[in-house]
Amino acid sequence: MKAIKQFLKEYKETIYEEAFRIWDEPMPKLTKELFDIYEQTGNRLIYENIYFLRRKYVMIFGLLAWLEKNNPTTKVKYKLVIEKLECILIDICEEICWALPAHVDCKKENWEITIELFASETAQTLSEILFMVGDDINSNVKNKVTSEVFRRVLNPFFSSQVPYDWWEQCDLNWCAVCNGAIGSAAMYLMKDEPEKLKKCLNRVTNSMKYYLDGFCEDGTCMEGLYYFTYGFTYFTGFAYQLRQYTKGVVNLFHNPKVEKIASFQQKCYFKSGKTVSFSDGSEEDHYHIGLTCRLAIEYETVYVPNIRFASKLLDDHYCRFMGAFRNIIWAEEYIKSAQRKNDNINDNKKVILENAQWAIYENKSGIGMAVKGGHNDEPHNHNDIGSFMYIKEDEIFLPDLGAGEYTKEYFHEGRYHIFCNNSFSHNVPVINGMGQQEGREHCCSQFQVNESGAICLEISNAYKKDIIEKLYRRMDFSFLEGTLTIIDEFYGKENLCITENLISYIKPIIDGQDFILNGKKNNCRIKTNGYNLSVIPVDHALHNGKHITVYRMCWNIKIINERGKATIFIQ
Repeated sequence: MKAIKQFLKEYKETIYEEAFRIWDEPMPKLTKELFDIYEQTGNRLIYENIYFLRRKYVMIFGLLAWLEKNNPTTKVKYKLVIEKLECILIDICEEICWALPAHVDCKKENWEITIELFASETAQTLSEILFMVGDDINSNVKNKVTSEVFRRVLNPFFSSQVPYDWWEQCDLNWCAVCNGAIGSAAMYLMKDEPEKLKKCLNRVTNSMKYYLDGFCEDGTCMEGLYYFTYGFTYFTGFAYQLRQYTKGVVNLFHNPKVEKIASFQQKCYFKSGKTVSFSDGSEEDHYHIGLTCRLAIEYETVYVPNIRFASKLLDDHYCRFMGAFRNIIWAEEYIKSAQRKNDNINDNKKVILENAQWAIYENKSGIGMAVKGGHNDEPHNHNDIGSFMYIKEDEIFLPDLGAGEYTKEYFHEGRYHIFCNNSFSHNVPVINGMGQQEGREHCCSQFQVNESGAICLEISNAYKKDIIEKLYRRMDFSFLEGTLTIIDEFYGKENLCITENLISYIKPIIDGQDFILNGKKNNCRIKTNGYNLSVIPVDHALHNGKHITVYRMCWNIKIINERGKATIFIQ
């Protein structure tokens, strides 16, 4: 608890420090010219960087006003904070569109009124700020904010047929974020219209069932850990607010599947704080202390990971008020509850998610691996069946690259031309020069694992039809030594050509039939039984737009009578 208290202290101090830093800096302006850049070039970051910087002003001064109202520190006069906040709120209300260009069809009439993730988030944020400090805000500003939330989000949603758009009943994070934000805003602003509000809440609650359907029965979020945090923050925020509003009559937490989902996050952490980054995830993910504390209060099965891995205030580039505010209030509630749970950090990690076809192992020394089966039509899909990660302490020698830079092409026809989304960027074989194919039919047909570290996958269906008859990937992780043995068995047809393919951020050294990866603290040797070893550098755009070089380690396998066997020993 002491560590969480210190974290909260620093979290609040950051609010003040950042407020003082940007106090005299005017918010940057959004223009139609900036909005049009996405359609003209496919670049999302230019407009979005300014958009989210503006949301940062809302988050910082909204939190500052709440802190000063409830626990004045005399560092700054409350009246001045409110005046600053009022200017920011009016500026947000004057934006052409609350949605991002990538989510807007400008060919449609009234395209400015598009309800998507960020328009919904904005509505929830402004509504919550009014609820928190609205009595102290100028009535004209308060009326303007309320009017814009209704005009841009609540009224269009209420007046539409069900579903409003594809996201209302989808099984992705969009469902939770949009519905949860709208439901929350409605509870704040529509208390004087109980019947209309009741219909809205019934509608949103029903839609949340679709969101929960998107998780595997074992609780795995197929979109990856980052999107778990994103979507589940809004689900949990709405569920908690709804339970309070209905005085406990409606409790979405009383659901066995929700409890399984709640414990997914802790399964994705290695001892060093690195995270499983399948799909559009990140190996540097950080958990939200508020969300995690809320879930730990609700469920005995959920614990709070080491506070070193918690997301700090400014770590969220998107500056989401929903999560930032709850990082304070729910963590404070957790402290008062005085719950202490052991995360068994010193034990071997053995996580088997059979429905998702994931296995995550790590020994007491912090050497571990994660492997996935699944299919190639998963949310935020990468063609990565049979791919794996290998880590020693905080150095990932064989990574899953996770999310690349989001561009127009990333979510359209060119998705699999982008390196990080196709199988050439994953630790899987290449057959006859071709990688895996996208589509649900391209799947792992066999996934057998046990707690001893033995894994067997059959992944021939991941590749083009009739290119190979059978492809078994057998893996054995030694908890004692931290070594990983992989045996790939290929059963094919005439002219079969097999190239093994591994990925690393570290430039490999070829040593005979081995590759050597020299990290900052540890080294990794990859022993092969192949020939024609080569290292291929590839340019890769990270999620933030920064470009780095990653390296493909490739080698060929001997084929005899249309059969081949690759042995890989990693230590």
